[in-house]
Amino acid sequence: MITHLLAVDGGGTKTALRLTPLAPLTTDPFFSLTSGPSSLTQQGSAAIATIKDAIEYCLEQCHLKAKNVSIVIGVAGAGNPKLKQQLQNALADYPYCIVTTDAHISLLGANNGKAVNTIAIGTGAVAMTLTAESDTELFGGWGFPIGDEAGGAWLGQQAIRVLINSIETLETSPLTGYLIEHFGRDRKTLLQWLKMAKAADFAQLAPIVIEYAEQGCRNSQAILDEAHRHIDNLITKCCKNNELDIAFLGSLGAYYQAHLKTHWQQRVIDAKGNALDGATLLAKQQVELINE
Repeated sequence: MITHLLAVDGGGTKTALRLTPLAPLTTDPFFSLTSGPSSLTQQGSAAIATIKDAIEYCLEQCHLKAKNVSIVIGVAGAGNPKLKQQLQNALADYPYCIVTTDAHISLLGANNGKAVNTIAIGTGAVAMTLTAESDTELFGGWGFPIGDEAGGAWLGQQAIRVLINSIETLETSPLTGYLIEHFGRDRKTLLQWLKMAKAADFAQLAPIVIEYAEQGCRNSQAILDEAHRHIDNLITKCCKNNELDIAFLGSLGAYYQAHLKTHWQQRVIDAKGNALDGATLLAKQQVELINE
């Protein structure tokens, strides 16, 4: 008998898990946990281990068996069928487990499962539409470094490019001053960092880019000017064929929402929930289907 709903949100920066009773007496989670990154694209087998370990730890701490839990995992990279299947295979011991993308559960959470457009910008950047018929459309979200323009990892990557140009030309700015202090000017050291750096490492530089842009740094402003163009293009693709509301999500969502072009502003709503809310909703729907 299923007694609990387990929601997992896995991305390039962190993994969030939340367990709630199927019939909760309060709105508080029964158990929650945050661990390291689990993007299937970026972390691969390590991501699978992170997710599996988090679920096992949760059930162990709460004295639950796999058969008692409806699980929904929304994870970056699950749009790749091969990677998705690898995660599903690793979780074969859990009879009621759905694997989908982190964008999908964010979409469901944003408007309590009702039709909406979402622009989710954190480590990566992706837009999705949920129609009144419960169909979904996906735009962007191709993954770093080939896609996810304007996401945190992309912002950090552009900052490193500015650093490289500064090392070679000796041109400076507040942003390059910070980066030189952080990374130095040594080519070998920077190349070694680049060899090991993941999306989450680049994304850690995103707040620095924004901070210096607000202080007038021309390099940072140029990066963000390009980022805003990418976001406007993403919104245009997602929203041009519908009149649905737009909800911004993710750690950088509020920043981009504040700098949105005027003609989009009138369609913006505050998100009613987050990715874990969306995963919990889908987990509850799974129970309802099982009980039919």
